[in-house]
Amino acid sequence: MVDEKKKEYNFRDMTTCDATLQMLRKAAADGVETAFTRAADMKPCPIGADSACCKHCAMGPCRLGSKDPYGKVGVCGATIDTIAARNFARMVASGCAAHTDHGMSMLDLFRGVVNGTITDYQIKDEEKLRSVAASVGVDIEGREVKDIATDLYKELERTYTQVEGEIPFMSRVPAKTLETWRKLGIVPRGAMREIMEIMHRTHMGVDQDYNNLVKQCSRTALADGWGGSMVATEISDILFGTPKPLIAEVNMGCLKEDHVNIIVHGHEPNLFESVVAAVNDPANIEKAKAAGAKGIVLAGMCCSGAEVMSRHGIPHAGNFMSTEAIIATGAVDVMAVDVQCIKQALSTMSECYGTKFITTNPRAHIEGAMHVEFEEHHPSVCANKIVELGIERYQTKRPA
Repeated sequence: MVDEKKKEYNFRDMTTCDATLQMLRKAAADGVETAFTRAADMKPCPIGADSACCKHCAMGPCRLGSKDPYGKVGVCGATIDTIAARNFARMVASGCAAHTDHGMSMLDLFRGVVNGTITDYQIKDEEKLRSVAASVGVDIEGREVKDIATDLYKELERTYTQVEGEIPFMSRVPAKTLETWRKLGIVPRGAMREIMEIMHRTHMGVDQDYNNLVKQCSRTALADGWGGSMVATEISDILFGTPKPLIAEVNMGCLKEDHVNIIVHGHEPNLFESVVAAVNDPANIEKAKAAGAKGIVLAGMCCSGAEVMSRHGIPHAGNFMSTEAIIATGAVDVMAVDVQCIKQALSTMSECYGTKFITTNPRAHIEGAMHVEFEEHHPSVCANKIVELGIERYQTKRPA
């Protein structure tokens, strides 16, 4: 909670969004913290700010002075350059792992759809399927969709599991650029291989030349952008349709006082696609009306919100930094999340305003949240539960 003295914050300097500005002021007046007030109150760690702390082994943690960075080394002899490179490399590894895991999830979903073990989704963009397959050398001439999709899955799986060679989407890199990457030795072999190697090399007693560490950072980063991220994007388009220009409503004004308001926030489109189906189910609409609402508003936030907006015209209520602000409206009945870009503070923020905060992914539980597992073989179970909880909260909504 915000200090009882009601500290004054210059919110106008913190955001250019008027809706977010209004809600930040409201939250502060309500005595509720947000990322903006915490950032204003937080004093950055002076050691961490200069990446001058190493805690990679049990001999530490070792603190090197930022005023005289080269006047001291760690217990093992690690210099400030080695320590800073190690710390940065582990951040790169974590980021690549996040997109790699997301991409693998989408690829697993694709495999299930192709094999017929997952029946609630299907290939919606056959043209995109053929285009992607051709770009990585899969034969498409005169072949059935299922056969092309099967070969594409097997080819893209190499993005993650391969231990030598080059990941498939290197075929898309401009020739001159690829030539440069090859000369530098930074073409990724496989995402798992690069993440594993960078974690090994940042261990105490392994790679202790910052130039060599940063070189592996480049290789791992390329495995992210041209591997995990690109696979996830292409598979999403194949399964759910390639986005096209459209007109959609944005910002918090999409919420309606006399409707059940549901927010989906995260990274994986299959959850959102299932909730789209659930809120359009006539049975759920009738349940909402029976509870006194005029209907159901579904809006997205952050990554998957932007993705589904571009496919279905679903309103986009805001970005990562406005996820707390929208809770402060008091109008959100349910916020359902999956993975990535989700603040832990949303759980306590939701409690303050009576919003039901729901986690859905086994990889991302949050203290204080209600967990409703999303299962791809039976996606409507979780999606309908989210709608049900939204209707339930609407009936007991606190005044904002």
